[in-house]
Amino acid sequence: MRKMSFSKVDLSAGFSVALVALPLSIGIALASGAPASAGLIAAIVGGLVGSWLGGCQVTINGPAAGLIVIVLDAILELGHGDNLAGFRGMLAASVVAGFLQILFGALKLGRKGTAFPVSVIHGMMAAIGLIILAKQTHLLLGHVPHAKNPIMLFAELPEAVLDIKPLNFLVGVFSLLILVLWPRIDNPVTKRLPAPLVAVVIGSGLAAFLGFEEKALLSIPADLGSWVITPDFSVMSTFAGWKASLSLAMVASLETVLSAAAVDKIDPQRRSSDLDRDLFSKGVCNMLSASVGGLPMIAEIVRSSANVTYGARTWLSNFTHGAVILSAVILFPTTLTRIPLAALAAILVLVGSRLGSPKHFLHAKKVGLDNLSGFVVTLVMTLAVDLLVGIFAGAVVQFLVELWLGLKLKDITSAEYETSVANKTTVFSVKSALTFSNFLGIKEKIASLRRDGTDVKIELLECEYIDHSVMDQIEELKHDFERNHLHLDVELSEKHRALGSDPLSAKKKIS
Repeated sequence: MRKMSFSKVDLSAGFSVALVALPLSIGIALASGAPASAGLIAAIVGGLVGSWLGGCQVTINGPAAGLIVIVLDAILELGHGDNLAGFRGMLAASVVAGFLQILFGALKLGRKGTAFPVSVIHGMMAAIGLIILAKQTHLLLGHVPHAKNPIMLFAELPEAVLDIKPLNFLVGVFSLLILVLWPRIDNPVTKRLPAPLVAVVIGSGLAAFLGFEEKALLSIPADLGSWVITPDFSVMSTFAGWKASLSLAMVASLETVLSAAAVDKIDPQRRSSDLDRDLFSKGVCNMLSASVGGLPMIAEIVRSSANVTYGARTWLSNFTHGAVILSAVILFPTTLTRIPLAALAAILVLVGSRLGSPKHFLHAKKVGLDNLSGFVVTLVMTLAVDLLVGIFAGAVVQFLVELWLGLKLKDITSAEYETSVANKTTVFSVKSALTFSNFLGIKEKIASLRRDGTDVKIELLECEYIDHSVMDQIEELKHDFERNHLHLDVELSEKHRALGSDPLSAKKKIS
């Protein structure tokens, strides 16, 4: 159990992050087809419980946009038209997913998760962004869509424009403008006020002035006891229930591991998270949250980055963020019912547009064919079928493209290398290709040497191919070594260097 020693900076950072997390948690819950209370429960549990158990210092736990698609699909598929029944089924799937995450942590799969193909992860997040954008744009226009499939939701947008509700659209667009312009104001006072909170507060005032109907405002019970909704475990006897559990466990674990690793890079104290312990923590929190009617959660990157920006130093900022949200719910329950749905939709439209931005496609194209193939297939299959199929298809296609590029099956599945010691530095001389599927063994050996305080050199003079995922992992290892005041050097041949001024920017086929 962690020791509690409050500091003013953690209290301040936690309070500021709570102001960001409060409207986001509500918006994510509604976009997921869940009650608004489900998002708040997840944020409270993630802060109060996850902070004590987690393996990270400055990450913030809570519901995330990346899980919206899975939760919404689970509610629709498990409910068969009954939203409450579907939600209870999704809660059961989340409890099982949490148990699976505990197993992942016990099996030390935390660090292994960082070996997953980067192209597939980027394709997954881009697809999630487009799906969020497709659904929330309708709400911004005040239109209730008939379609469920993302592609059909986009096709229905002309109908939504013809059916526009002017007052909803006015509040939504005004909120969206605040979200975009507020962060650009160069003022120390405004920088302490998060744009989502400002958008919700001003949007609520505008909605009150315009006389919004209750159906256009957030509906949330003032009685906290009515927030508790219990899981229905009967769905776990079905294929759909286990599919939802596996999807939640896989995606939530991947997002948690990658977010925590990313936050480590901006931690001013250069600490390395215990990713296996953090998976265990999220598993416990997800089981607890879902047992009382809360959404599944992850270590959320946007809120965690804001936490670092606000000066957080320890896990107590995460605890404070959960305590502040709980206090707001207890003290100001009726205030939440004044929030217009259009303002919450504006927040998610911005989130979706950033995740699904065309720049991600252009970046994938620039990196190379192997990266682009995994990205596009994951994106298309997620939009057309579902997220789990998209992830699997993207990974398989990237594997097949590497075979098409001329690599042999044995080179993709296992790496050939030799180790030696020179001047107290362990040297890894790689003799074969390096791909996302064969680099894990080398990576774990290098990580163990870092823990032992040993400098490392990776010689890639005879390496004919290095994929994008491996290059990202090498960069991550370099940061880990630097944080521990050690050296990890990488030596490439001239043909590798010709691909870019920085050898580690050569994220494509190098043959």
